[in-house]
Amino acid sequence: MIYDVLIVGGGASGLTAACALALRGRRVVLLEKQARVGRKLLSTGNGRCNLTHLNAGADDYHGSRQAARAALKAWPPKRVMAFFDGLGVPCVADGAGRVYPMSRQAASVLDALRLRCDEAGVETRTGFDVAALTCQNGAFGAAARDGGAVRARCALVCTGGLAAPKLGACGAGYGLLEGFGHRITPRFPAIAALKTPPKPVRGLKGIRAEGEVALLVDGAAARTERGEVLFSDTGVSGIAAMQLARLANEALRAKRRCDVRLNFAPDTDARDMLRRRAGQLPQRAAEDFLNGIVPRRLGQALAGAAGIAPGAAAGELTRAQLDSLAEALTAWTLPVTGTQDFDQAQVTAGGADLRDFDIRAMRSLRAPGLFAAGEVLDVDGDCGGFNLQWAFASAMMAAEGIDEALGK
Repeated sequence: MIYDVLIVGGGASGLTAACALALRGRRVVLLEKQARVGRKLLSTGNGRCNLTHLNAGADDYHGSRQAARAALKAWPPKRVMAFFDGLGVPCVADGAGRVYPMSRQAASVLDALRLRCDEAGVETRTGFDVAALTCQNGAFGAAARDGGAVRARCALVCTGGLAAPKLGACGAGYGLLEGFGHRITPRFPAIAALKTPPKPVRGLKGIRAEGEVALLVDGAAARTERGEVLFSDTGVSGIAAMQLARLANEALRAKRRCDVRLNFAPDTDARDMLRRRAGQLPQRAAEDFLNGIVPRRLGQALAGAAGIAPGAAAGELTRAQLDSLAEALTAWTLPVTGTQDFDQAQVTAGGADLRDFDIRAMRSLRAPGLFAAGEVLDVDGDCGGFNLQWAFASAMMAAEGIDEALGK
C-alpha cells in the first residue's frame, strides 16, 4: 500500500499535521520510534501545556525569524486556539498572555490530538525507528531498523531536536534531511540553566527568589529578564535565567566573556533601605541581616560576597560596608561557564536550514514532496508557549502544503 503521506515523528508537530491531513481525507501513516506518541508534549508547561502566547511575534524567535514570521501570519495564536477548540480543547490565557488548555493538563491536548487522529483514520505505528528515508520513482520509502517499511507519495519530517533525550529526542531527523542535501546549522541548548563556578553558589541548592537577571557579554548587558531565580549546585536556573541560555551559548561559542548579574531588589533604593534597616536592627548579625528581603541562606551568601563577617552586628557596619552589601543585593555578578546540556535543556537552537525550504509551506526545495516542521528546523522560541506555537503553526503549514502537492 502507498499512503498519501508518511510522517516521521509523533510529537506535537507530527500529531498536528497527521490530524489536519486526515481530516482532509488523506491516507496518513504516523511513524513513532517510541512505544507511545507525544511524550515530550506531556512535559510542556510543567505538565499544563502552555500551547501558545497571545502576543507572539517574530522577535520572540531565533534562528530563521523570517520563517517564524510566516508561520505567525498563516497560523496566528488565535487560529491555533480555534483549531484546538475544534478538537474539544477550549483554551484560556493568563494575565501575561500565556495560553493553556482549560483543564490545565497537557494530557488533554495530547489525548485530543491522538483521539482525533484515530477517528480520522490515521494509522499510527509506534516502535517504528526510521533508519533511512529515500525517494524512488516518485514515492518516499521509510525503512525501520527492524526491517519494517512504509511507502508514501509525500514525506513529512517532524522528529524534533536534541533537547530532552529522556523523552525521546535523538536528532535523527537531521540525518534524514541531510540525505536529501539539506544543510544543518550548528545546534546547541536553548532554554537551559546557566552554569557558574560552584563555590559562590555552594549551599544554595533549591533556594528560590524573585529578581532581575541580566546576561553580560564582555561586560555589557545583552539581555535582561525578570522572574524566579532558582539556584542549583552548578549555577542558576529558573525561567528568567534559562531564557538567557541561548545568548550565553552563542557568546561562549564565539569565545566571548559571559557573566550573569542578579538583582534581588530591582525596584528599590537598596542603599537607602539597608542604611535604614541597620538603624532599626542594630543588634542583628550580618548573616541574618537580609532575612526577610531574601531567603536566609541567600542573604548569608550575599553578605559573604560583600566581604562582611557573619557575626558582625548591623549597627557596627560602616556606610561603605552597607553600600557593598547593597551592591551584592542588586548586582551579584557570577561568571557563566556554560549551560546545562541537551539532557536538561528544553529546546534545541539550530537545525535544518530554512533557506532550503519554501517557508510558505515548509516544503523542501531539495526534494519535491518532502516537508519538515517543528523543532527539527532552525527556529526556536523563548519560554512562554512560543515553541509549541511554532510546532503547531509550522505543522499546519506543512499539512496545507502537502494537501496542495497531492492535489485532488
